[in-house]
Amino acid sequence: STRKESSAASDVYKRQCLVRANKQNFGGTLNNEDFITAIEEVVSSAAINDTISNLSSPLGRKPPEALIKQSLWFNALSDSDKNMLKAIVASAVNESVFGFLCVLDGVRAISDTEESNNLSLIHGDTLLNDPALESLHDLYKNV
Repeated sequence: STRKESSAASDVYKRQCLVRANKQNFGGTLNNEDFITAIEEVVSSAAINDTISNLSSPLGRKPPEALIKQSLWFNALSDSDKNMLKAIVASAVNESVFGFLCVLDGVRAISDTEESNNLSLIHGDTLLNDPALESLHDLYKNV
């Protein structure tokens, strides 16, 4: 379990380094394409891999009982079924991120009044969800 926690901490550190490297490569500020690349790595891929990793071997000294039951079920699956579940998890994560980006782009409403659906995502001096540029959700589907 300690080795697994160390590996998870290492993965988090690697993701943080990736984001820092992206910022350095682009003058400290990400544009919308760089942002989507970072989101794909730091959010989507991490969520998929961490979910499967947790199912395979739950972290912590006393994981929740529900996770232990899920892990026992997952580890009893054939490799083919595990791969199918990973594909389902990936689809769910990607649909969630896509939906969230639709909200940021203003194409999916979060309230009844149009004015409150105008969200701005700014990194440094850059408006990442600029309506004049390709939308974040479209960029995400192209990653």
